[in-house]
Amino acid sequence: MADAVITPPTASSAAHPFDVLLLLDRRIRERAPAAASAQLSEIRGQLAARLSAWNLLFSMDDVAEIIPIPRSITRVPGVKRWLLGIANLRGKVISVSDLRDFLTGRSTMQLPGSQLVVLRSGEWDYGLLVDEIIGMRHFGSQHRLPSLDAVEESLRPYVTEAFWSDNHCWMVFNTGKLLAEPGFLNAAG
Repeated sequence: MADAVITPPTASSAAHPFDVLLLLDRRIRERAPAAASAQLSEIRGQLAARLSAWNLLFSMDDVAEIIPIPRSITRVPGVKRWLLGIANLRGKVISVSDLRDFLTGRSTMQLPGSQLVVLRSGEWDYGLLVDEIIGMRHFGSQHRLPSLDAVEESLRPYVTEAFWSDNHCWMVFNTGKLLAEPGFLNAAG
């Protein structure tokens, strides 16, 4: 059987880069060889983002969308520094948080490639500032690290597992744990 070429959709068929990533992930899974079907359950399609020296992986089930940093973020008086403020996202108010600052107490420098990973939890949307979106990453069990000892202490409570690939550690970030964290939900200074 000839290898199928996977081409990204045209601008008219997918209006948003996030939609392109979802489509490519689906196509890869559809075209996986039958012999690899047993391993398919081990392969995880994750959204990869860079935050300082960390390579974080977000479950596609947790990510509502990826957006550029809004031009207008309204500061909220009396909150901790890591809560950058609130922004209007197509008529819906989202909080905008500096994830690195929340985890380490060190602010993230906003760069031209910086983006927000928007998480949806119930009726609320939370925007997490990251340095850049890398794209989709897939890992099998052969890439899994046996322990989380190499994960920085401040990040460890939010990492469920880690993978080693391309000479980098890729850490699966548990957004559910972050969004259940009282310290994150109560940003009052």
